[in-house]
Amino acid sequence: MKRIVLILLGSLPFFHVARGQDSLLFTYRDFYQEILANHPIVKQSNLINESAQRELLIARGGFDPRLEGSFDRKVYDSKTYFNRGDVYLKVPIWVAGADIKVGYDRNVGETLSNDIRTGPEGISYLGLTIPIGQGMLIDYRRATLRQAEVFQKIADTERVKLVNKVVLTAAKDYWNWYFAFKQFRLAAEFYDLANVRYDAITQRSNLGEAAAIDTVEALVTLQDRQVQVDQATLELRNARLLLSNHLWGADQLPLELPDGAIPQPAVGRIVEANELVILRDMARIRHPEIIKYTFKQQQLKIDERLGREMLKPMVNLSASALYKGVTFNGSETNTGIRNAQDNYKFMVELYFPIFLRKERGKLQQIRIKQVQTNLEQQQVQREITTEINTAFNDVKTLEGQIRLQNRAVENQQILLRAEIQKFGFGESSLFLVNSRESKLNELKVKVELLRMKYEKGLATLLFASGISNWENL
Repeated sequence: MKRIVLILLGSLPFFHVARGQDSLLFTYRDFYQEILANHPIVKQSNLINESAQRELLIARGGFDPRLEGSFDRKVYDSKTYFNRGDVYLKVPIWVAGADIKVGYDRNVGETLSNDIRTGPEGISYLGLTIPIGQGMLIDYRRATLRQAEVFQKIADTERVKLVNKVVLTAAKDYWNWYFAFKQFRLAAEFYDLANVRYDAITQRSNLGEAAAIDTVEALVTLQDRQVQVDQATLELRNARLLLSNHLWGADQLPLELPDGAIPQPAVGRIVEANELVILRDMARIRHPEIIKYTFKQQQLKIDERLGREMLKPMVNLSASALYKGVTFNGSETNTGIRNAQDNYKFMVELYFPIFLRKERGKLQQIRIKQVQTNLEQQQVQREITTEINTAFNDVKTLEGQIRLQNRAVENQQILLRAEIQKFGFGESSLFLVNSRESKLNELKVKVELLRMKYEKGLATLLFASGISNWENL
């Protein structure tokens, strides 16, 4: 069918109109693209990644340079006891968990001891603190940053999972609308046939060529099919409303499905056996649930590595080179340290709990979580494989049912034509003709029901495989 883009509906650019027709063709592909572009939940899923990026920014904050300082002054009874001030810039370094420290220290006062008194000029210093035991290979800052990087990948899997779920729900609503539309068309078609037959029987009865009771039979059939049309109209309206839940404009205003919109014919894509193997293999490497467990294992490996690091003794070495400062008026003084080779501070910190019960307990907990996560991943992989196989079996069964049902429709059409011929020769009754016709309608509706189930089965098969479109294969 040739189509042209309907420009008149600027707010609904995804509709197409058949050349020479008034109906708006709304294909599933257009519907799918609109969901990805404008659906609020799909847009909300993008916030998951943005939130993960903020977590990564927070983790990187652990390596931000920090400017710190303090000033302490005591004056009592007109006596200045001390003025103590220390201002420094601390710069964390990724390598070996070290910190560089640059600062200025000034401590003066009558009550200060010689070990901390600096004189009026103060002391400038450049220092380095480096762990040689615990924290040298990995520490909390580096572990947190790596965890945040992995969390970004987990957030992406959550986004894919959420989008796939939205697409599955929308696909089912689309094909429900398809079936409601086909059911309405068939009900209207058979109502028209009953109406034509009622008019013909009425005319023949008036001419004395048909029994009067046949007009009653034709009227009952017409009335029954009118009820079917009304019910099909109601179901179509409700199906359109449910489908409209997924339609949003670029300005995030809700859109309604136009009255003239029609669905595309059921594609009936045939899934071959080799595609089942492809879907199962793809699910193992791309399904968001399986990938999420893989990334959780990566996070636990980071935790385990940090836990092993905590078993080491904490030994921190700090060294600072000292430089003579200046007085506040800018003049140099003779107070302070003169020889460069002697101007330094050095410190060693040691911390080591004897039994390491806290550290060993945490490490054991992490290893238990690793086993639990691995077992959960195996179970999820098995369940996903079963879901794929089950969905594939449903699809293949529906394929055969559709073929059989189509043949049943063809055979019923033969019976109906034969019954109409017999009725024309006076060898049958109107009741039998109507019965054959109603059965044909029932079989045609069942064909469309099976097609709807088949398309929904394909969507379920995609969802079970962790993808939302056959183009992703």
